[in-house]
Amino acid sequence: MSSLLLKGGWVIDPAQQLDGIRDVFVVDGRIEAVDSTIIQPEAQQIDCSGLWVVPGFIDVHCHLREPGGEHKETIATGTASAARGGFTTVVAMANVIPTPDNVNTYNRIRKLIAENAVVNVIQAASVTKDLRGRDLCDMASLAAAGVTIFTDDGHFIDRASILYQALRMSENLDVIVALHEEESTLRLYDPMAYDPLNETVAIARDLEVMRVAGGNVHFQHISTARGVDLIRKGKKERLNITAEVCPHHITLTKDIISKFGTHAKMAPPLRNEEDVAELLKGLDDGTIDMIATDHAPHSADDKLPPFDTAANGIVGFETALPVLLTKLIHEQGYKPMWLIDKMSSKPGQIFGLPGGNLSPGAIADICVIDPNQEHTIDRNQFASKGRNTPYHKMAVKGIVKLTIVNGQIVFDGRT
Repeated sequence: MSSLLLKGGWVIDPAQQLDGIRDVFVVDGRIEAVDSTIIQPEAQQIDCSGLWVVPGFIDVHCHLREPGGEHKETIATGTASAARGGFTTVVAMANVIPTPDNVNTYNRIRKLIAENAVVNVIQAASVTKDLRGRDLCDMASLAAAGVTIFTDDGHFIDRASILYQALRMSENLDVIVALHEEESTLRLYDPMAYDPLNETVAIARDLEVMRVAGGNVHFQHISTARGVDLIRKGKKERLNITAEVCPHHITLTKDIISKFGTHAKMAPPLRNEEDVAELLKGLDDGTIDMIATDHAPHSADDKLPPFDTAANGIVGFETALPVLLTKLIHEQGYKPMWLIDKMSSKPGQIFGLPGGNLSPGAIADICVIDPNQEHTIDRNQFASKGRNTPYHKMAVKGIVKLTIVNGQIVFDGRT
């Protein structure tokens, strides 16, 4: 029997509305007890005085690149990066090579994950074969093999007929279809910041399809004020929809592109201050359910071309917590409970993923945070292979000190 006792930390658990100093006792990978004073002399004891103890973060949108893109990231380096960021469960997108659009490929990737991951990894399957948007993959067989999330992330499903079929299947199979909402033919204007119409027309169309087809939809990386408004109206109609926003879309605006160039290029792109304000409002009122990183590592060569042809995406695992703590908690006064809910409890609950709470009997996926430690983000110190970030050299306040997965310490930053 292995046991671990986290002593005297400030426990923040939205699932239990727990917000105060407690001890957390872990036995054989599960939460045994959370109480004001726990005495277990045989357990490994960790002093958490002055630190937060929270459910491990859950990221429903990331790119691990393996197989096929190991020069950018591997399952090993990506999950090590996730652990350093406090993430205990991540959902890997399907844009790898070969695409997990069939059971055999999906199972081979699952084997790679089992052999190399240091955090829990949920592999998504694609909606269409080879992400081409033309032929629906065999969702029933994949669901029977364990797939719960389907996505063509990185690609808009431009054929409404294909989306209609996928949504009908998602309802029958009780799985989630996660949608990348950028109507690709509308990228006609400023390559530095694609017109918001790309996003809003995609969301509007897909809501119309959903009104007829039904299904379970998750909207990925919402970036515009109008997008928030459309989703809010869809929720009022009681459509079965959820949505995410990324840290960069609520802490940065397109004004920084002139400074950081391609390291600030992503899809969807950074927007303006009005969009940021509406995204935060939507996150606050529940229109947007959660925060997801869209961790997207690239090699230096991928970011070298001119802006309009360089690769989209930035790394996100190791910057998410310090940036959000700094910008939202310390500077804007958002409550810690609110942030932990959006990064852990809500995604776990909505996607049915492991972790997300510290209730007795729950899996012991835990993050320990120093909310006040000041430091400077240094991309050269990342565990990720990716160095593509606009947060390099940003002074921040807050850092992950310890990440525990299934009761085992997978990252220890206390020294």
